[in-house]
Amino acid sequence: MKQKYNMVMVLMLMLSLAMQSCERDGQLAVLPIDKLSPIEFKGFVMGDTLEQYFDGVKLREFQGWARFNGNIAFNSEAPVKMELRKKSTGEVLLTQNIERNRTEKPITFFYDGKKLSEKYEYPAAIADIEQIAFYFDFPADMPVDVAYGDGSDVNSVVYLARNVKPGEWTAFIQVPPLEGEMYVLLLKAGKKEYLIDNDVNYSVMSAGIVLPNKYGYKGGGVQSWYVGTRMDLNTNKSVLDPQSNLVAIFPR
Repeated sequence: MKQKYNMVMVLMLMLSLAMQSCERDGQLAVLPIDKLSPIEFKGFVMGDTLEQYFDGVKLREFQGWARFNGNIAFNSEAPVKMELRKKSTGEVLLTQNIERNRTEKPITFFYDGKKLSEKYEYPAAIADIEQIAFYFDFPADMPVDVAYGDGSDVNSVVYLARNVKPGEWTAFIQVPPLEGEMYVLLLKAGKKEYLIDNDVNYSVMSAGIVLPNKYGYKGGGVQSWYVGTRMDLNTNKSVLDPQSNLVAIFPR
């Protein structure tokens, strides 16, 4: 009988704790979900990390290529307040009320390290001319010469831009159709040396960048490349990653 009484007391205590855990200051801490609506976020973040809040609760962070495709939960008829905050300072860069019956159009944003915009802007296409811009998220003491060639001889490269400082966009470089298939190569600024360990295999851009040529792709597109570096744990060498084309992320 005593054992049965103890079991009842334990069950009552557990039930009491469970009820308390669902309340905060006398109100439900975990509110019932009334509706789930699909939502998509697409963007790109440079120079900092952005934190995403819903009704004051932080859910995720964005840095570099930002994307999320899922559902947003509503527990009443009221809209949900979404904020994007700058992680380094807590500054609120965007506040948007998300309605229950919103359209399924993605919410897009571009943060260039200074200001937040709805999208990334780039020039209109020019027939038979490829337009390419570069941004290198490298250490400050790592300026870059941007060139093209077939990769066989560093002394025969043709320069697209010289002494590009990290953290600054180049202008859009206009490239006409070339004589053959060429690669975009990164060199140490002012030197005939490939950027990473003087190794062409680690200093060639390889994530989809295309140069026009007279015998294949004739050009007419726009490309805008954000390039960073990271350490490859397998080789213990720096590699060019990420390599993100912002034009592909923000199509017209």
